[in-house]
Amino acid sequence: MTDARSPEDALNVGVPLFNAYEELSRLAGRGKHRRQVKGTYRETHALLLNIPTRFTPNPRSAIRDHLTREFGGQEVLKRAALFGVKLRPTYGNGGWRAAIDSVVETLQYGGAPLSDFDKDRDEVDSALSRAGFSVPAATDLHMADSWWNFGHSAGVPVLPHEEHIHYFRTVAAAHAAHNVDPSECSDWPVQDAEHAISFASVEEFDLHYIDAKEADAQWVTPLLDQGARVISIRALVEPAAVTREELRGQQRRYRQDLAALAEQNKMDRQELYEREAEIGSVENAYAKGGPATLTETSVIVGFSGVIEDIEKLAPPGLVLSSMVNRQPAAWHETMVCSNVRANPHIHDLPSTTVAYSAFPSVSRVGDEDGALIGLTERDRQPAYASHRAVADEGTYPLFPVYAASGSGKSAVLQLLADQFHRAGISQLIVNPQQGATLAGVAEYSGWRRQTLDAFVSSDGVLDPIRIIPPDEETGSRAEAVSKAQSMIANVIPPRDPFDLNRIGYAIDWGVNHGATATGEALMLAREAGKITAEITDPIFEFAEYNPMFRATFGMHPASEVFSLSNGTTLIEVGSTSLTLPPQGWVGEAGSLSDPGMRTSMNLIRMLIWGGMSALRGRNGVIHFDESWILEKAAPADLDMVGRLARKWRVLPFLYTQKPSGQRDIGLKGYVSRALIGHIKDEKEARAALEMFDLEDNVDYLRRITAPRYLADGAGVNWDSLQHLPRTDGGPGVLRGSVFYYADLRNRVAPVEVILNEEFIRMLQVTPEDVARKKREAQLSAV
Repeated sequence: MTDARSPEDALNVGVPLFNAYEELSRLAGRGKHRRQVKGTYRETHALLLNIPTRFTPNPRSAIRDHLTREFGGQEVLKRAALFGVKLRPTYGNGGWRAAIDSVVETLQYGGAPLSDFDKDRDEVDSALSRAGFSVPAATDLHMADSWWNFGHSAGVPVLPHEEHIHYFRTVAAAHAAHNVDPSECSDWPVQDAEHAISFASVEEFDLHYIDAKEADAQWVTPLLDQGARVISIRALVEPAAVTREELRGQQRRYRQDLAALAEQNKMDRQELYEREAEIGSVENAYAKGGPATLTETSVIVGFSGVIEDIEKLAPPGLVLSSMVNRQPAAWHETMVCSNVRANPHIHDLPSTTVAYSAFPSVSRVGDEDGALIGLTERDRQPAYASHRAVADEGTYPLFPVYAASGSGKSAVLQLLADQFHRAGISQLIVNPQQGATLAGVAEYSGWRRQTLDAFVSSDGVLDPIRIIPPDEETGSRAEAVSKAQSMIANVIPPRDPFDLNRIGYAIDWGVNHGATATGEALMLAREAGKITAEITDPIFEFAEYNPMFRATFGMHPASEVFSLSNGTTLIEVGSTSLTLPPQGWVGEAGSLSDPGMRTSMNLIRMLIWGGMSALRGRNGVIHFDESWILEKAAPADLDMVGRLARKWRVLPFLYTQKPSGQRDIGLKGYVSRALIGHIKDEKEARAALEMFDLEDNVDYLRRITAPRYLADGAGVNWDSLQHLPRTDGGPGVLRGSVFYYADLRNRVAPVEVILNEEFIRMLQVTPEDVARKKREAQLSAV
């Protein structure tokens, strides 16, 4: 709810709880006045649990042991919202004999048989199912019975004090504390076997009828942020029609009091006037069909730790009161099915005050399993990215990662690729940056590392005729021929535009007559008189002296074809001189005057198709860093990748600091998930948000562009998405980089990327990192 894409999406989270109260209000007896029907109101208990625990991966994960070893020390939160309704017995099943048997059993054993509750259980079950609820898992019920002990054994030694309760994991720890001083916990020795909970009640609600879309209406969120471990809300549910009659009665009584004051000639009547006007306004709202009312509402909050000034933890619109000398009773009131009532402050509230309070909210995002990106920033929920989710759910395949240079984008690449590799997933990583290497993580993870040097000395290892497979249904080679034709058009643009048609025809003819590469096809066609030497000679001459082009232009039938073995293949530049256009360049590759730029762009373009084809049908993953190169050089190819990736069961990750490139070439329709990190340029930040129709979300835009430090260097800016370094010179960071994760379920939440110290030292993304690793290697050798 707090990380919803829009105010409307936030309200949708509270709809099931609102519906539940509405359904239960309809189960009340008939009558207009509270005193007539109050005995038929349903007693409800909404229980929110927020329990810290250690991260444990999905037990079905292929890298369960690795995730436990790497991230098992991370604290996460178990969050569960439970809703209970007290059932009412019906004697027997409707027949006179069953009724007699029920009475006999009640007299004999002192309680109604369970069968007496069947009818009411079915009725309540139907009502809550219509509201959108589901039956809680056994683990959630166990946590409700032992939340004070982190979901472990419920029976633990306790020692209550006036404003809090101490819980001990062992009897020995309780005895040790008691022997020191049972009444003064500040003198106890520090120990891990004890923790405290401070219980408070909500004394006042003063939300001034604010709109449910406003932040202050979500009063539960700041309580959780302050360390609330439990929030218990007990209430009776009253139909709106009865509430309206009660309001009318109160309005009449206020008018009578005003008349009495007028007769006594007393002038301090303003408060009564305001109250009477307020009741009249609310009554008018109920006349149009108001929400159900929660009467005798008790709200108890249990905070972690010993809280001395608990009133200061109250969010706007609420007043908290410490339950002095009522701590054990407050604890028992939070228990499921408890008949203990300890709260002296009860309220009559519209059900919307609870339904839209963020009570059922949790910041959860991502897939059910896969590579762990990190934890949601607010609620510390694991956020995964699955390599199979797109293919399994039949949705759009592209997964872009948007962030400015130095904002954690290449670190995310290495984190994901490392985990996918350990899970046995075949991958291709293309790093076209010169001077930056991923060799450290490649060695750490066991990737196969290659450079472009091996390709440029080959005979068409990336020839489109070799790497583009035939159509699965028709066996046609039209797509491969089209790629070969466009390759020549971009690298060696013919003088006569009509020659391009002749080249395409010749390649097609050669392929149909047994050629397995582009150059071989043109030679066969030339020998058969299907194309003139005047057209083909410039192409062959260019191939003779340009080894980078030869990597994509094969002439010999038995030459090697690009393939990917199981595991991960990292391809980097090496000593090959890639000549790339500036980032601001716009146009087709064939329009570049520098032939080195044209061949460099072509090599990268064919490398992507080689990877797509090699991973086809293998549920593989491609990571392409600096994807703006493809967006500039081959927008049509990226469009085709977007259309074919799901069908071929390949997941492409595109890493770029220029999301406007993907937006401008129309890739939005192929993007289903994304990570959006820090982007200083507001136009580029807005372009990233436009890919998910979020450009009007000012909060997202503010955080994405926020700097790392506050004005004048006063300190780190926790609103920024950039990683926050320690200011005291200590090891590690205050907080890792944060990315907004937009997932397949249309959810968006900020996720902190989690990296352990060993992995951080393996990262190599800049020349400075490479130099540091060399220095460390030299020192270790000495």
